[in-house]
Amino acid sequence: MQNRLFNPLLLIGFVVAAAIMAMVGFFWLGDSKPVTAKPLPAPTPVVTAPPSPSKGTQSLPPSTPPAPDQPPSPPAPDQPMVAQPPTQLSAEQRAREAADQKVGMLLAQNPTVEGARDKLLLLFPSFNSYEKIAAAPHINNLTGDEKLPAIVGFLKNPLTPPEAQETFFNDMLNRPPQVGWPVLIEVIATPNHPLAQRAKELLTTIVGQDFGNDVFGWQRGLRDQLKLQGAIPEDSPTTSTTPDATTPPAQQ
Repeated sequence: MQNRLFNPLLLIGFVVAAAIMAMVGFFWLGDSKPVTAKPLPAPTPVVTAPPSPSKGTQSLPPSTPPAPDQPPSPPAPDQPMVAQPPTQLSAEQRAREAADQKVGMLLAQNPTVEGARDKLLLLFPSFNSYEKIAAAPHINNLTGDEKLPAIVGFLKNPLTPPEAQETFFNDMLNRPPQVGWPVLIEVIATPNHPLAQRAKELLTTIVGQDFGNDVFGWQRGLRDQLKLQGAIPEDSPTTSTTPDATTPPAQQ
């Protein structure tokens, strides 16, 4: 009888105890605050030094950002072609060219040295000034010492242009002294010759004395100098141009 009563009471006791514990736990949980996790501290940044450039290398400057694209400029309009006028030659240049062509044609028509020389010597007095200037160097090259008086006649003639006279004068300095130097005395003896002063200066250097306008003094001094150089024999008379050559006709 007692065992039967004991079992229900014990069960009720357990139920009541469980209920009390549930209530206590409920109130305890309701009053407690929720526990939140504390945030971890931020990691300390690690500062790394930039790598040092190696020897012999240079750091490159920071690249410049590309400029924004610009719209292409319109093409320039084509410039019209302007025709350049031909170079205008002066009257003197045209005359000189015509003279060169004429003398060149005469040389081509007379291919031999003697033929070309004789043709130029014959026509020289009738040439105009520019033709005489163009012919003078050819006459020098084609004329030997045996025809020297022909050149001397052109050199002394006042109708010969000064430029052609100077060409003949310079040729005397390229010939043997006993042939060319006496011609300088003839230039001094020619009245109002434009190259007389130059001839005196050259002969003064050669002879060693200035004889001024004394032609015979120049001849004696030049003869003595040529004898000292052995250019002429000791018993040679006063030097002069070759006497057996004919002088060309006077220029008109």
